[in-house]
Amino acid sequence: MPYPTSSNPVVAMFGGYFRRRVLRQLALYLALMLALVWGGVAVEQARFATLAESGGKANVQNLSRAFSEEVKATVGLVDLSLVQLRATWQRDPANFARSVAEHARHLRVPMHITVTDAAGRLLYTDAVAGGSAAPQGLALGDLRQFAIHREHGGDRLYVSRAERSRISHQWTVQFTRPIRAADGRLAGVIAVAVPPDYFLRFYDSIDLGPDATVSLLRLDATVIARSSRADGNRHMGATLPDAPQTRDASTSGAFRRVSHLDGIERFYAWHKLPEYGLVVTVGQAVADAEARFAQQREVMRSAGAVVSLVLALLGWAAIGAADRRRRALKALAAAEARWKLALNAAGDGVWDSDVTTGLVTLSPNAQRILDSEHPVVSWFGNDSLAGLVHPDELPAVRAALRAHVDGLTADYAIEHRLRTRDGGWRWIEARGTVTERGERGEPLRMIGTFSNIDARKREEQRMRRMAHEDALTGLPNRVLLHDRMRQAILVAQREGHKVGLVYFDLDNFKPVNDTHGHAVGDRLLRMVAQRVRAALRESDTLARIGGDEFAVLLPRCHQPQDAERVAATILAHLEHPFDDAERTLRISGSLGYALYPDSGPGDGDPAESLLHCADLAMYDAKAHGRNRISGSYRTRIT
Repeated sequence: MPYPTSSNPVVAMFGGYFRRRVLRQLALYLALMLALVWGGVAVEQARFATLAESGGKANVQNLSRAFSEEVKATVGLVDLSLVQLRATWQRDPANFARSVAEHARHLRVPMHITVTDAAGRLLYTDAVAGGSAAPQGLALGDLRQFAIHREHGGDRLYVSRAERSRISHQWTVQFTRPIRAADGRLAGVIAVAVPPDYFLRFYDSIDLGPDATVSLLRLDATVIARSSRADGNRHMGATLPDAPQTRDASTSGAFRRVSHLDGIERFYAWHKLPEYGLVVTVGQAVADAEARFAQQREVMRSAGAVVSLVLALLGWAAIGAADRRRRALKALAAAEARWKLALNAAGDGVWDSDVTTGLVTLSPNAQRILDSEHPVVSWFGNDSLAGLVHPDELPAVRAALRAHVDGLTADYAIEHRLRTRDGGWRWIEARGTVTERGERGEPLRMIGTFSNIDARKREEQRMRRMAHEDALTGLPNRVLLHDRMRQAILVAQREGHKVGLVYFDLDNFKPVNDTHGHAVGDRLLRMVAQRVRAALRESDTLARIGGDEFAVLLPRCHQPQDAERVAATILAHLEHPFDDAERTLRISGSLGYALYPDSGPGDGDPAESLLHCADLAMYDAKAHGRNRISGSYRTRIT
């Protein structure tokens, strides 16, 4: 409101003084408050830049861990397939194609199986070249995997570079293992070819902006697969110069740099899988990370202008605006925490917990996964956990939950079994993070997800069983026997006792097969397995090596007579007739035994040496008339 004018000189003089004082005070007030307001705007703009960087780094670190777990699970499944199919090839190559087809029905991994001999000539493949089968005997011996398996002994998994298959002419990554003869020589190579794009399906589930990228590299910095919306996967097979993720000895890490491949500056996080020689990398463009806060920046600038105008008109009304702005920023930070967790989680059931009361609110999907009747359950109480979590995993669940609540871990993540309403157990993966703490740092609120991983756990158990058990008798196979022999020899080396091995096959088994058919022969093998297993100690291992050949591992022996007594017991049980419905089957056995460290060729793998010596002793028993026991090989294993 303007001051009134007056013709009185005194009044006019004092009126001018008051106007100048009000204007001066208003100017000082506005100068102070506008400096504070726009200083606050500048600080908030800088904070948004910091939040963009820290948020981008946190996002790619979380996603790199999730991507590495997915790749690790995929490679582990491929490796289990290699081991199982290799055993199938060695046992029954004639029916290998049928075994491959049966195996493929249980897997969702797109892959092709190839088997070659030691010279690299193609023996089997289920891939096609130009719509027709690949020629038998195709020469593949110049590929890198053959040199690796020829130059290095043992049973190692080799992961190739991404390259075009000579059979299917498609881009593939080769996972190979050697096929070795009984004496350790390379007899061939079995390979599983997987399209590189299969490892990038994770890319479709992330939302880090148009210039995000996920990459799978070997430890020599060669790109196996790389996907981004900007350039697709055209850098497959390139070698990254000066790649920090391959030079750094750590398992995981993060960095910021301009990409050598497309010139885009990104926040990167990487995670190594040293057991497979791989490293996964997730990158988010710096511009995309900062773009998430572009609207907030614009809002902040507009708020500064509005607050400045309000301050000029209303003065202290700016205090209320600043308070509302602080509340809005706090709500925005909480929303960001929930979004990041939902993106990082592998499951589809969300839960929100009040830590102080221990009550958890479940989404409909979380209710379904937990098989819960109620949308609100008690989770954090000791009694509640004991009633829901399997006793074997309960201590680990409590420890993981306590470690995260106490701030010792970045987030809470664990797999465990959960009791369902029908009394059964279901495997779930639980993830969560504390999103709100009190003034003293005490946790107030925790948000997370539940994922149903029951099917994956059952499949893993089935694959492990198939890789280590004989399909006909249910006994351990050669792979599992070899592993237990190594463990027993390590214990014997440490404690100073002996390890015995009895190797035997069935005399007169072939006539039973020829006369009565393979079905009767299979039943006889199962009866032999049951009878011999019942005659052994709990600590002994009976394994079927192949055909009608069996082996018994005696993990603790004191003298050769111990192994000989076990062999005599087995022979006596084999000589008793076997009743198969209306027929009586009569067989016997030729048995050989050997002891570690009293028998063996003197060098190489002690387990293989022990098995070889027992095998020689068994053939000695056969050579001297069958239906007897031999243990005549006496050179020392080292």
